[in-house]
Amino acid sequence: MVAIAAYVFGLPLLQSVWHRHYHYGELILPRLIDVTVFLWLFWVGSSVGSFLNVVAWRMPRGESINGRSYCPRCQSRLAARDNFPVFGWLALGGRCRTCRLPISARYPIVEAIVGTCITAVGLSELYRISLPLNGTSAFGGPVWAPIISRDEIGLLLFHVVALSTSFAVGLIRFDNQRLPYRLICFSLAVTSIPILLIPSLAIVSWQVSWPMDSRLADDQLGAIVRVLCSMVGAAFFARTLSRGLCPSADPKLDPLGSGTARLLDLVVLLSIPAIIVGWQSLPAVIVTASLLATLVRRMTSRPALESLAIAIPLAMTIQLAAWRQLHHSGYWPSIDASPWTILAWSAAALTVPFWLSDSAAPESASDEEVNDDIDKVATEPSNPTQVDDPPNA
Repeated sequence: MVAIAAYVFGLPLLQSVWHRHYHYGELILPRLIDVTVFLWLFWVGSSVGSFLNVVAWRMPRGESINGRSYCPRCQSRLAARDNFPVFGWLALGGRCRTCRLPISARYPIVEAIVGTCITAVGLSELYRISLPLNGTSAFGGPVWAPIISRDEIGLLLFHVVALSTSFAVGLIRFDNQRLPYRLICFSLAVTSIPILLIPSLAIVSWQVSWPMDSRLADDQLGAIVRVLCSMVGAAFFARTLSRGLCPSADPKLDPLGSGTARLLDLVVLLSIPAIIVGWQSLPAVIVTASLLATLVRRMTSRPALESLAIAIPLAMTIQLAAWRQLHHSGYWPSIDASPWTILAWSAAALTVPFWLSDSAAPESASDEEVNDDIDKVATEPSNPTQVDDPPNA
């Protein structure tokens, strides 16, 4: 509340001093609009994060994701006030209201992270400060305001659904669970079908340079090629990363093995950002996610693939929120970037298995034994009394 008050009443005071042709009173309303948009986006985003907690827990176990959340210990349903994202857990003191058993802090953390990521993407797109080739920025001058239109809302909804899906598959893989077949089909459908129906959602073409003689909004064939190139790029990089993330993967000789299953999950993880931001920027997203994964791995002691899985949506958020600035920097792989820039980032992505891998296991153990040990450690609960079911739905 203090931060909101400082922004609404303090920033207009500074702006009225810097821009003397604006009066203090007329600058308060635009700042109130900013706060309203921010709070609404964070509320929606954290609610999505609350739902993703339910998805990550129930879907791999074959349970329905419908219905109210409940305590798995005493089976009591959570009250509506307890379902308030982030603050509901804080109000309960991290314990079930009925049986008083502890609720994992992971759930409000996920809600806060997802809410922050969706808020960042929403603000950057509604104020037109992120997407390249999307007109002038609305974030200029003291009276800046969001641009609300059908096209803007549709594009933002598409990106929010894709980002939420990336978090869903990342959370499930973070728990060392196989991605459910239904979720795989859903993730590929919600990212590919909208672009095939409305090619303008792709933002950039599938080519290295912008095709000045064609309109992306009418290029149905280009949309098909864009999706195919993105999926091929995701499969290529997944296969190269498998040397460190799933070394026992062998689609030819062992198509049903655990290592191959991890490889297929990695392809799905990379396909979502590849389709959304294009194959051109995928190498940079992979490198960024790998750097974030090293931090996640140190904090959580998770295996390399599981750490990368939860880092991919974070890197995707950075790409979407700062896309225009990265696009115009000249050092980020994107459309109209130098081919050498794309090749340099691709080469950097190929080096990821050398510094982000699970190869630290004893050399005498086979790949299958190493993977089994990793899976066992990752799935064992650190606190047997901890309530694992999400507090919010």
